[in-house]
Amino acid sequence: MSYADDRLKAALAAIANAGLDALPPAQLGEVELRDDQRRIVARARRALDRDGGCLIAEAVGRGKTYVALALARRWQHPLAVVPASLRSTWLSACTRAGVICAIISHESLSRGSLPSTVFDGIIVDESHHFRTPTTRRYDALTNLAARAPLVLLSATPLQNRTRDLAAQLALYLGEMAFAIDPAALSRFVIRGDDSDAVEGMPIVSAPEWVKLDADDGEVLRAILALAAPAKPLDGGDAGALRTISLVRAWASSRAALEATLRTRRRLAAAVEQGVEAGRAPTRREIRAWHAAEGVVQLGFASLLMDGTPSAAALTDLRLAIERERDTLGDLARVLRETADPDVARVDALRSIRAKHAGARIIAFSEFASTVTSFYSAMRADAGVGMLTAREARIATGRIARDELLTRFAPVAQFSRPRAAHESVTLLLATDLLSEGVNLQDASVVVHLDLPWNPARLAQRVGRLRRPGGAREVRAYLLASPARAAMLLDADARLRRKLATAERVIGRGIGVLPALTRDSASLFVSTRPDHTSATDEGTLIALLERWRSDSPLHIDETTCIVAGVASHANAWLVALEDGRIISSVEGCVSDSSSSALRVALQLEGQPRIADEEETRGLLAQLERWLAAEELATTCGLDLSTGPYRRTVLHWLETLTRNLPRHERATALPLIGRLHSVLQTSFQLGTERQLAAIAARRRDSAAESLQEALEVVEHSTRERRAITQVGARVVAIVIAGSR
Repeated sequence: MSYADDRLKAALAAIANAGLDALPPAQLGEVELRDDQRRIVARARRALDRDGGCLIAEAVGRGKTYVALALARRWQHPLAVVPASLRSTWLSACTRAGVICAIISHESLSRGSLPSTVFDGIIVDESHHFRTPTTRRYDALTNLAARAPLVLLSATPLQNRTRDLAAQLALYLGEMAFAIDPAALSRFVIRGDDSDAVEGMPIVSAPEWVKLDADDGEVLRAILALAAPAKPLDGGDAGALRTISLVRAWASSRAALEATLRTRRRLAAAVEQGVEAGRAPTRREIRAWHAAEGVVQLGFASLLMDGTPSAAALTDLRLAIERERDTLGDLARVLRETADPDVARVDALRSIRAKHAGARIIAFSEFASTVTSFYSAMRADAGVGMLTAREARIATGRIARDELLTRFAPVAQFSRPRAAHESVTLLLATDLLSEGVNLQDASVVVHLDLPWNPARLAQRVGRLRRPGGAREVRAYLLASPARAAMLLDADARLRRKLATAERVIGRGIGVLPALTRDSASLFVSTRPDHTSATDEGTLIALLERWRSDSPLHIDETTCIVAGVASHANAWLVALEDGRIISSVEGCVSDSSSSALRVALQLEGQPRIADEEETRGLLAQLERWLAAEELATTCGLDLSTGPYRRTVLHWLETLTRNLPRHERATALPLIGRLHSVLQTSFQLGTERQLAAIAARRRDSAAESLQEALEVVEHSTRERRAITQVGARVVAIVIAGSR
């Protein structure tokens, strides 16, 4: 073996060692982790050590629960924060994994209930429910995560906009997450290979539209002709939003429109009752009355209104209520006199069922009234069940939720199959079932309506797309009435949101039918250098082969430089922090696609790389790393966040006003805190520091010492944001020199 050949193998092995994390054991209690799950665990461990947290955005059905429990094995007192509906699922998973883990619900955090136990690691399932920093549950989780590493799990962390993702990352990155360039947020998201062919994952066929012949013109005209509702006392006009809510309901079913119409009539009656008593509600009071598909029936609405409008304002309110009442009555009359489109919708669902005879089908809707209406029309059909937040039903009457799921998906519920006459083969359900529940016995999903958020479509399909299920999952979408669809612009809106999520998170399963040739150009992804699942898997396999072909002794303390004869000028570099950077004809990238293109050129004839081309490569790499760091933290100033500003202002005030006798003690502490504030911490830690700064103490030294103790008890070592200086461990240069 020549020196050049031996050196090339050593360099390739060093790149593989840097790019591949040591895989954890496959066995997790009774569960055997797949190789792709083990790779995610390894990547997540590195992120936990580096950032104090991680966000695992594996696609639905990929076993994120067991990945998180594998991470929890190294904690003594782990905590899982999960939706209440998934508590039993997590209890079962913990038992199978052999991991003792405390469990609390999202809902308990919303009520302000915090556990008294101190935990050394926290898992948050369906973390996209913590995307709004102003909620009580977000505040509670922030406090819990102030001193514990955080593992966030969500197949759809970006629901509507990139700030959704930033809010989740801020839980462990701190305020800096909101200042990071949106395109750079993807660096903090862990997502693996989403190929349908991996480890027996079912194939998801392209969704299909089911068109309905329904003339909705008269109904829509009546909706658009509705008078604006009475304005709240403190101003604002919710008329447009309420009109959209009626159109959305109409796009789901007549039953949903009728339920929404009843809600609006009750709300108008409540406002009228207050007006007759000389009172008017505020926007906040109206929101408190309003529920998802109805309002609380208010017997004494006026008692719940604090505002007292002027006589002129009361007159205007009476006129507005009268106009609204008349137009709502006109809409109700139109509904009575026009054909019911729900008949065609039910027939379409029956046709899908006939097309997939013998398959288990689940049909989702956002509206409980739609589910109830469809069930009423189909309850005489064999094997039909219904599940909403309020009740579960089969033909014989009410049934327990778990019993209904067992009849519909016995394999997923670890139960024996029921006799044919006891089985449920069509389950009509609200989005209550769209998160966290395994339903892989089914192979067909029907979207009875389109939600505002495309992530919901992926969650619905994800209930079926799980290992051990059918080989293929089919999806259908009942089209909205033509004019309602045009008004809502639902398809275009969903595609825009999907494009945003794809640019930051990566491509997921297809949840909308393919666009026509005329419209496809409007929604082409602008994500640069998109990494396909095939490229990712091929690169990993290649790195694993390089590692297995490595020489017996590799000096890992020095940078290994090797060359390969090639017709193209390219290079591949591995950094100590695990990043693999590549360049093809001067175009530098850290994507897997680019690395794979270069890697496939590195198995040619070995050669010696000279010092000149190595120096040129390192200069190019340094410029790219600096530019990437600038792009990542463009405009990032850790002193700009409200909590940091509070602490810095406090330190400046202390410095100016310190009594002479406290300076010797306090000034070194102030210097240490200034240094600490150049690094990042969990949002909870930043809030604690701000709270200390806001309190008044007799001794400045005591406050400063308390602040330093908060920092020093943070779960991870203080770290600088910049990683430009990461050490280069191996270089392979391809070219003709």
